[in-house]
Amino acid sequence: MKFWDIIKLAFKSLGGNKARSILTMLGIIIGISSVIIISTVGKGSQESITGNLVELSNRTVTISVQSDDEVLSKKDYIDLKDLEYIENIEEVTGVTPNMSTRVGMKILNSKKLKFTRMSATGLEFQNLEGTDLLYGRNFTEEEIQKSSKVILIDDVYAMRRFERIDVAGETITIESRKGEKNEFMVIGVYENPMKALMGSFGNEMYLPYIPYTAFQKYYEDSEVISAIKISFENINSKEDVSEEVIKYLEGSHNHSGIYEVGVDFSPASSFNEILKTLSLLLTSVGAISLLVGGIGVMNIMLVSVTERIREIGIRKALGAQKNDIMFQFIVEAVSLTLLGGIIGLLLGIVISEIIGMVIGIEPILDYNMIIISLIVSCGIGILFGTYPAKKASELNPIDALRHE
Repeated sequence: MKFWDIIKLAFKSLGGNKARSILTMLGIIIGISSVIIISTVGKGSQESITGNLVELSNRTVTISVQSDDEVLSKKDYIDLKDLEYIENIEEVTGVTPNMSTRVGMKILNSKKLKFTRMSATGLEFQNLEGTDLLYGRNFTEEEIQKSSKVILIDDVYAMRRFERIDVAGETITIESRKGEKNEFMVIGVYENPMKALMGSFGNEMYLPYIPYTAFQKYYEDSEVISAIKISFENINSKEDVSEEVIKYLEGSHNHSGIYEVGVDFSPASSFNEILKTLSLLLTSVGAISLLVGGIGVMNIMLVSVTERIREIGIRKALGAQKNDIMFQFIVEAVSLTLLGGIIGLLLGIVISEIIGMVIGIEPILDYNMIIISLIVSCGIGILFGTYPAKKASELNPIDALRHE
């Protein structure tokens, strides 16, 4: 038989029992649509929660001074002259000592302190932290030079402490791990970049910042700088500028091998990896329904073979070859799964958009997932259609003609 004649015959057989064909495709439709929904909504949620933070981490780098083999002296550490040089590098948009410590902060109507991490920053706060000031202003050069007791707080903490976010000019008390208390005046309130993460995981993070000179004076009790944080205008320049900074530090301090680019352990990166793993796990669970759908296809194809034994015998008696019979049944199986895959794909996209509108995210469709879904659909048809097709092709024509 001709190739196209076999395909036409396969589609004619499928059309002869439309209800059964649709029910057979149902498992594939559910499986593919589940995978598409999980993938698109998962990627959209991931981008919504951590997208800006991960982009910021890609535009920043930490360079630290460390050595396991030798004791470092004060001259080996980074100083203010180094910061001035690095600030003047063309691609650098901000640089500050990278220092933080655990502190206690008061919450309104609560006797217990809320412990969080307080960090040091400089003039380029917004470039370094990737957030916008909602009220007030950033630190001035004079405040940094004088180690002034001024502080930037996030809007989440402002609401918990003052029940409003326009709190520039208010005073808050910061308690160190040793129990020492210092009062800082709030000069600005910025939008907490971890707010989306808090909403997803239910744990609030307050992120106060003070001038790095004040941090050195009241919390480090040292002028040495063991690590710096640098932000870049262009992500692509990150590696080259980092290398330039390290070479400069090695030459300036006449000591090599102790300046290293740090690994990013930011909460955004950690949550991003968690979300990726969770999305992959859910996609794998959704893929199980494809396996169930494939078994359903094989079951129905076996029933079809049993119902059409006499038809197969007649075709073989008229000269149909073993391969013709086998190819016809495989085409039927692939047609069922491929059509089911296409319907599932379209249904998954539509449902993803509806879910996105309901929960307020933009679903992200991975076009590679479309191709993979269609390939998997065909693969399931071939995998689970081969055995029934082989069984049909091996029927003895005489026995098949005798079958009632």
